[in-house]
Amino acid sequence: MDKESIIDERLINRKFKIDHDNIQGTITFFGIYYHYFSEGTLKIGDTVQIIGTHVEGLNVKKI
Repeated sequence: MDKESIIDERLINRKFKIDHDNIQGTITFFGIYYHYFSEGTLKIGDTVQIIGTHVEGLNVKKI
């Protein structure tokens, strides 16, 4: 398993709040920028949880 996979696995279940810095679909963890994707529309103030990772970025769901 490569180092990036280990970091990605540690992100599963992590929660974060949508704010002005990440509303465009990019979040930073451990100094790495990730794109995140949600099935629904997100707005500032929503809290999301990372439910999966893939080559394109992170899958999140609103909680």
